[in-house]
Amino acid sequence: MSNKIKYFFVALPVLAFIAWIGNSTIHYFTHEINPKISFVGLVNHGSYAEKLSCSIKSTGSYKVKMLNAWLDNKEYDLGDAKFIRRRLFEAPVIIELENLENGPHTFEVEAIDSSYNQNKTREKVTFLVDNLPLKAEYLEQRYTVEQGKTLHLKVQINKPVVRARISFLSKDYFFYPESEGSTLYECFIPIDCEEKTIDMTAQTEITDAVNNTLKLSCAIQIKPFAFKKQRGFTVSEEKLEQEKEISMNTKILRDAIDKWLADSPHKKLWNGPFEYPIEVQRVSTPFGEVRTTPQRGRYHHKGIDLVNRPRSVVWAAQHGKIIIKDRFLMTGNTIVIDHGLEIFTLYAHLEDFGDVHVGDMVQKGNPIGRLGMTGYASGYHLHWEMLVHGVQVDPVEWTTNIH
Repeated sequence: MSNKIKYFFVALPVLAFIAWIGNSTIHYFTHEINPKISFVGLVNHGSYAEKLSCSIKSTGSYKVKMLNAWLDNKEYDLGDAKFIRRRLFEAPVIIELENLENGPHTFEVEAIDSSYNQNKTREKVTFLVDNLPLKAEYLEQRYTVEQGKTLHLKVQINKPVVRARISFLSKDYFFYPESEGSTLYECFIPIDCEEKTIDMTAQTEITDAVNNTLKLSCAIQIKPFAFKKQRGFTVSEEKLEQEKEISMNTKILRDAIDKWLADSPHKKLWNGPFEYPIEVQRVSTPFGEVRTTPQRGRYHHKGIDLVNRPRSVVWAAQHGKIIIKDRFLMTGNTIVIDHGLEIFTLYAHLEDFGDVHVGDMVQKGNPIGRLGMTGYASGYHLHWEMLVHGVQVDPVEWTTNIH
């Protein structure tokens, strides 16, 4: 091997080192990208108790020289995590929360890189300290409800919670604040007309923001209700055939209601008691009446039929959102309003619709149509339904006792 070749192989690493030093020096003086840091285990507006264990993570393109931190705008000692001198790292931080007041606090971190420009980044998080023991109590220890009515449960809790769930008749139902910011939680459970009478104990599980769990029990009795009976109600075959030509199958209506249940807001859209949707001259059919007809056989009439003069105005019984407006075989021209918490009202057999559209927010008393006899109807009337979680219950109760 010649001396020139030997010199080349000796000089190559030296030249590479000099080039690396040169690039590093240039990078050191010209780097202007701020460090990238984030929190792991600390979520903005998250809730924590006793001790908060989290970390500060860097994914920047230049090594971080130093971290500074402030808890509630006061300098916070990061200990060994203060001086890093690495580009990629995850520095652990422990914040003792036992001596902090319950409520909101802030934690802010500043990262300074090792470049000549000492580029800086600040990240700030607001978090909640919740060291308050979870407490809750039913307003009543025993509840009684009749078939076809709504079971209205109330629980007083000492602070906001993330979930309050009751298991009843093999289904789960949820409690929500009675009003915005309230710690009085309520739950509406529908009792079907044909539900069996029973005396049982139901259990509610409550979980707060820091995963404390509390279980409560209450006694619930379902009592029988003596529904009236009716015979001889008929709708002519000719009218039914006409309706079939211009109306959609009622199953489409029920499927649409089931779909909208999943989208119902988890808060009340209404305020106060519901109102009758027409000026009532008389009630032609009460809720739950047992009918026997040639077309449908024996069934419960799961709405209330209200009578006034033909084509009189029908208005919304409460604030809510129009979710269905169409014509169906059994209910004729139909409007359904979502009032939040899976509470719907249905208005059937309308002569025609008011100036409302699906998606509109309506107020109690807004006109939505005119009283008619479309669909499975033999005379002018309004068929009014109250649906709680998709189950029809007596709407009259919602005009007096429940709101």
